[in-house]
Amino acid sequence: MKIVSLLMCAFLMSSSAHASVFPSSKSLSLESAVAGKKVSYYGGPVIGHAKVYTVFWGANINASVKAAMPTFYAGIVDSTYMDWLSQYNTNVNAVDGRMGTNQTVGRGTYGGTITITPVKAKAASVSDEEIQAELERQVAAKVLPAPTADTLYMIHFPAGMKITMSDGNGGNATSCQQFCAYHFGFKSKAGPNIYYGVMPDLSSMACSMGCGMGSLLDRTTISSSHELIEAVTDAFPTPGSTPGFPQAWNTTDGMEIGDLCQSSTGKLQVGSTQFTIQQEYDNQAGACTKGDYVSSAHR
Repeated sequence: MKIVSLLMCAFLMSSSAHASVFPSSKSLSLESAVAGKKVSYYGGPVIGHAKVYTVFWGANINASVKAAMPTFYAGIVDSTYMDWLSQYNTNVNAVDGRMGTNQTVGRGTYGGTITITPVKAKAASVSDEEIQAELERQVAAKVLPAPTADTLYMIHFPAGMKITMSDGNGGNATSCQQFCAYHFGFKSKAGPNIYYGVMPDLSSMACSMGCGMGSLLDRTTISSSHELIEAVTDAFPTPGSTPGFPQAWNTTDGMEIGDLCQSSTGKLQVGSTQFTIQQEYDNQAGACTKGDYVSSAHR
């Protein structure tokens, strides 16, 4: 497990989730961080044409986040932000020679906005294991639609809720202390894979200083774009800094395509609304993407 600046990259937790890391006191320049990097395919699945659902963990979500995120997700999956991702198709052999999953990556769709009433709705903290169990419950109860290979639940949490996961050393990592957000995938008890992003509320003093830049909404859309695009290109992150199956696209030291570009931002235009997003790593160009993006969605 490695922990480095949020402005540089992220790390793989032992729980297999991939998290945007809370910054350390040191950081390197973006150019030196990505110089000579190469993302390779390790044989796992991608989310080819993501069908994104905005999921609110209870009713007490920040009002600005609650109002904006459905438009944001509907816009980003149907935008030029997704158009260049065909280079991460999986109709290639993995580095170990195994056949790929033969998926194409491109624009997706928006599934809708759902507020769930979790068992731990009033709790002060929730673990990743409890989040997984809650997703299983909500799918079984048909509050959340049954997952497909393209389903991605992007879960937003209320202010003050502490989210914990394994730190890889027998303890826990905590939101707004060791990480800002993460994505993960797991095989549900019912059979299908469940892919999700965990988006803590970033309004606390700690997260306002360490997770992105700008307003609360800016920090949220930067983190959300990072986790969304990494879920698309690496649906099953695995522990440690040495990637392997069932991971998909990673560098040899375990970086996903968002990790390499965490200090690089751009704009996404959705109708009359402009959002701040994170640039991602273009493997063919050997550099972070540049410029702004336009959505075909109108909301």
